[in-house]
Amino acid sequence: MAVLVKLKNTREAKGYSQNELARRTGYSLQNIQKIEQGRAASITFEALGRFCKVLKCQPGDILEWEPDDIDDKSDLSLVDDFADDKAVALKGDSQKRPKHQAHMIVIDSNKGVA
Repeated sequence: MAVLVKLKNTREAKGYSQNELARRTGYSLQNIQKIEQGRAASITFEALGRFCKVLKCQPGDILEWEPDDIDDKSDLSLVDDFADDKAVALKGDSQKRPKHQAHMIVIDSNKGVA
């Protein structure tokens, strides 16, 4: 599963028991346990909103994306590669560009295409 539900970590960090979270959100204890144990097939935006309201947190405190395989992890490097290339271009350095690179064309009316 690529999206992890970190409800237990967030709940414990805020000092709530499963029973207290169930009572305050209106969900059953069994439902809270199922979500925390990773046995829930999905979580609705409504549930996520209730958890965030009670726990006074953001959705990112409860949900985390984790790449499943090497392709997912390498896709993340595209953002870093672009930032690195931009920094290199600003410094005027002629370092070799990374394998996964986003290209940018800058048009200067005085010099043509750079």
